[in-house]
Amino acid sequence: MALSEHEQRLLDEMERGFYQSEADVMQAGPSQHRRLNLRSLVLGIVVVVIGIGVLVAGVAAQQLWLGLIAFAVMLGGVMLMLSRRSADTLTVEDITSAGSDPKSSRAPRESFSERMERRWDQRMGGER
Repeated sequence: MALSEHEQRLLDEMERGFYQSEADVMQAGPSQHRRLNLRSLVLGIVVVVIGIGVLVAGVAAQQLWLGLIAFAVMLGGVMLMLSRRSADTLTVEDITSAGSDPKSSRAPRESFSERMERRWDQRMGGER
């Protein structure tokens, strides 16, 4: 079924708007993709478990204030678990490159965006 001229113009306008908004989203994108810090994840789990223990103790003692403190401790533990790694946190690549020969460490390291761009180009080149 063919579209009328008016419908075709509306469809073209919607497509242009979609592509413009998609380009804006791709440019803005997430500011940083960072990994979870294993240390803060484990520490956060420990804090949450301690908070649950304090909550159980508060319920057993029938103390409302102790339950509220336990809730705050558990909330802090969850926030700690979900905290992202900072720029000075070691990664697996840092550890493995420290033990490698000094000749390979002389080469300038690629930034994350350069590495992703290179991988994207390799994928697109392989599909063509």
